[in-house]
Amino acid sequence: MANLQIWRRWKQSFVRRKGRRLDKIEVRGMRQQWFLLTAATQADLANAPKPQNMNPIYPPDNAFWADPFVWIRDGRRYIFFEDFPFETWRGRISVLEVDEAGLCISDPVPVIEEEHHLSYPFLFEYQGELYMVPEKSEVKRVDLYRCVEFPYQWVFEKTLIEGVKIADPTLFEHDGRWWLFCAAKKGQIRINESLFAYYSDSPLSNNWTPHLANPLVRNFNLGRPAGRIFRDESGRLLRPSQDCLRRYGAGLNLSEITRLTTTDYQESLIWKITGEDLGLLAIHHIDRQDGILVMDAQRLIPNNAAK
Repeated sequence: MANLQIWRRWKQSFVRRKGRRLDKIEVRGMRQQWFLLTAATQADLANAPKPQNMNPIYPPDNAFWADPFVWIRDGRRYIFFEDFPFETWRGRISVLEVDEAGLCISDPVPVIEEEHHLSYPFLFEYQGELYMVPEKSEVKRVDLYRCVEFPYQWVFEKTLIEGVKIADPTLFEHDGRWWLFCAAKKGQIRINESLFAYYSDSPLSNNWTPHLANPLVRNFNLGRPAGRIFRDESGRLLRPSQDCLRRYGAGLNLSEITRLTTTDYQESLIWKITGEDLGLLAIHHIDRQDGILVMDAQRLIPNNAAK
């Protein structure tokens, strides 16, 4: 088993090095730009989405938009996302509104901006309050924000975890516990290949226990989180993940979590797609709520267009 794992990591390393060399050729004179995809979705399509049929929402040429999370309140639909101006080279969290078909009907408004990079604005509700846990891997913290006036005003609430370089923190409740899934940089384990888990009795706790089997997944094809963990209509618990083998965010997977305890973890791949399948560079995130599906994808634009 150990020799097999060594062989797999060596093979993945070879593929990644080759991919980086090809990327230097493919993107020469161009800039990589993430953009949003939205659609009204039927229940059966939520677990096997068709990005090619979704509505693109393009940022201006001087920015990219990624990591969308949808939230619906009072019949209105909002998308929170990473808003990354190329001029500052630092992400912030912004929000825009879409209609029932997923078409954009407002300009984006920044809602959280700090001196360091922010991304992945994960949203959850607990005891009547709406919270956000944006990624802050640059400062090695997982911080919690509370919404005081939806959707534009948020305040820092507390730090959940600190001292660990954590990306894509994703919270959910399962079997009486709250779980925090994420990617992390620990020792020789890299963010783009990892799935780590922590658990606690409350999502507001600052006492999170690492899973005994961490990393639950160590694989560039299947490790890094890619959006909210959700149950489908048949009750399956589905986890989105990124395929980062060819390049960061090259593809998107959905896997069914078949076993999750404090000592064990198992999942099974049920769906996957790559950016190349769509004639694009990458695709790496998905979220859904009450009939609205959001994703993101990456394209190339002329480098001088972003100046």
